[in-house]
Amino acid sequence: MKKQPTKALHLQKADSSSTKIWGQRKYGLRVWPAHPQQTLMTRWLYQHLGTFHDSKNSMNLFNLVKHFNKSDEGLAFLSVSSLVSLPFDHAEFLISMAKVNLELDDFWGAKVLILTAYLIYQSMIIDAKDIFAIVNNCFESDEVDEVQLSHQLPWCHEGYKTTASPEIMKNHLEQLVLSELKDAVASAEPTIALTVMKDGHSEQLRVNSLVNLNTALKLFGNNDKSLRLKHNGARVFFSSAGRKTLCQLGMKDDDILEIEDSSFVPIQTVFRPSKMDDTKENTAATSNRRKKKNKKKTLRGRN
Repeated sequence: MKKQPTKALHLQKADSSSTKIWGQRKYGLRVWPAHPQQTLMTRWLYQHLGTFHDSKNSMNLFNLVKHFNKSDEGLAFLSVSSLVSLPFDHAEFLISMAKVNLELDDFWGAKVLILTAYLIYQSMIIDAKDIFAIVNNCFESDEVDEVQLSHQLPWCHEGYKTTASPEIMKNHLEQLVLSELKDAVASAEPTIALTVMKDGHSEQLRVNSLVNLNTALKLFGNNDKSLRLKHNGARVFFSSAGRKTLCQLGMKDDDILEIEDSSFVPIQTVFRPSKMDDTKENTAATSNRRKKKNKKKTLRGRN
């Protein structure tokens, strides 16, 4: 009898054969405990991953990336989720929750969390849109191009390997030293040093060039929409540049950002009477003319 070829990992579905190892995927993603520093993005992430967990799609890196790529919200989240712009590290939080899921034999939930954690770490090094393009290219055939994946997206590849089976996930998390993982990711970040000038003071600050301008200003301690900004002397407008990354805006090492507070700039106005005032004045003038006219008629009648 001819032996059936084994499908590639990314083509394996959550069918009866996989449930023997992974268990049923019918209880939904386990509810996360409230974190004192969680944000709206944390709740959005939980809902996003819950939807993916409950879908009928194969639970793998390719489909997870495809799921994130469906909306601009997914792109925006990956662009800032693991950076210091948010109160705490979402990737670290996901890994800690994956450990809980493994202890409770919720292997599918742990797989989703680990894949997402490594995807978030990867987004600190490579732009999210580029990640989606590379993953799509690596998974376009029946056999995953692991050489290309490991070379171009090493952290996505780490998540891919780690989630090959429940046993591999357990061994990986038992041996994982999170501080070393975070240091390794941080050392690969494409950071730039900018000279930030405000209120007559200047300071050189280092920031990831993949964050957008709005996020960068928050990192610099400025969250006021009334600010005016200059990049190397040229005016920058938030309406068009706020959501662009520093890299997209052409910012590089030793560039100068001048931050001006425009909230106290006096606005010169010229007083003009309102239409209502004009109407009142016209009505009063008309009334006076009528009174004078009636008075003249009365005097003529007497004469």
